Amino acid sequence: MYRLVGVILALLWGAAGFNRAQAQDPLSRVQMEADIHCLDSIFYGHEILSASSLSSLSSRDDLIRLSQVDSAQNQLSWGVMVHQWLRSADDAHMRVRFERMADSLSKALPPSSDELLMENGPWEAFAPGRGTPQCARLAWQKKTWPWLGALVPNGAVQARSEKEALDDGLSLRAGMSVVDHGAFVRWVIRDFSSGKPSEFRRSYRRCTRELRKAGTPVLLDLRGNLGGFRTRRHAVLGFFLPQSDWPEEREAEYNSGGLDSSRCVSPMPAVRVPKVHAASLAVLVDGLSFSASLLLLDALLMSDRAGVFGVQPLGQSGGCSGSPADHMLTGSGLVVTCPTLRTTIGSGPLADYGLPDDASPEAGQQAWKNAVLWLLSADLETPR
Repeated sequence: MYRLVGVILALLWGAAGFNRAQAQDPLSRVQMEADIHCLDSIFYGHEILSASSLSSLSSRDDLIRLSQVDSAQNQLSWGVMVHQWLRSADDAHMRVRFERMADSLSKALPPSSDELLMENGPWEAFAPGRGTPQCARLAWQKKTWPWLGALVPNGAVQARSEKEALDDGLSLRAGMSVVDHGAFVRWVIRDFSSGKPSEFRRSYRRCTRELRKAGTPVLLDLRGNLGGFRTRRHAVLGFFLPQSDWPEEREAEYNSGGLDSSRCVSPMPAVRVPKVHAASLAVLVDGLSFSASLLLLDALLMSDRAGVFGVQPLGQSGGCSGSPADHMLTGSGLVVTCPTLRTTIGSGPLADYGLPDDASPEAGQQAWKNAVLWLLSADLETPR
């Protein structure tokens, strides 16, 4: 493991074009040790400190050993080592905010998928934990490429995916929009955080009016939706499912050591509707669907209200962390993010969604076809 760390550090140390002078300035042992003490304080009570997994144990050991050697480390190479430890929790809410280090964004398209996830390459070290699906890790690398490419420059490029081209001309207000596909309508919700509360309410009412007016099956498109506010998630859930049918939602403090002290979460939709929409419903997810978007999906699936299609997302079914907060490490000045809450939907252990772990364009196209066929199957089976 330590040899691999050396390879990563050599790549980062040798990469040209770091944007900030601070990323090049060497850190002292005192600064690195101060960071470790700060991290221990932030994650006090979290299982990552108990080194319950080999990955966590190895990456923390590497972090401590690196802080005790006299070789110079800059902010970026040290940040990669901190991230290696944080990502061992396999929680995308726990990471180093590398984007804070980039003064500009890369205009180049990302390299190939194989290059982005190459184990000894310069980019894989910035990805989420290796316990997360490969398609989710790759989607995250492509999503963050504008600043990643600025930190570690490279000339390789890759063509854009069909999904990205499909949504190029889509006008999203408060993170959502409705697209009429004739036989069905697609409700695109890219996040649950864009816009002011008043803007969300206006956009929500406009979208739900269009859905009711169409009167056709609905494809709820949550691809790329990394989450956001619970009140907005509840508003969307309330449009499709009466509150009496919602599965139980509970939350607890993130470092509480479990959900024994969890509390029940009452419905709190940002907008209420007088009548639920009864049209057939399918949900489409991808490697960047996470947090609030998956909690919404869970509630719909556990109530047998919808079918799910796509590829494995960034999280699992049954619950996730949430409400991440930023912390600046006192030694290096790096910013790390840590969740403050744990939320569960329903009961039972976390599980995957049974979707393929495939980031290829072909997998996305097949997921689209499967969702549409499922939505329209009743019409296909009924003679007209």
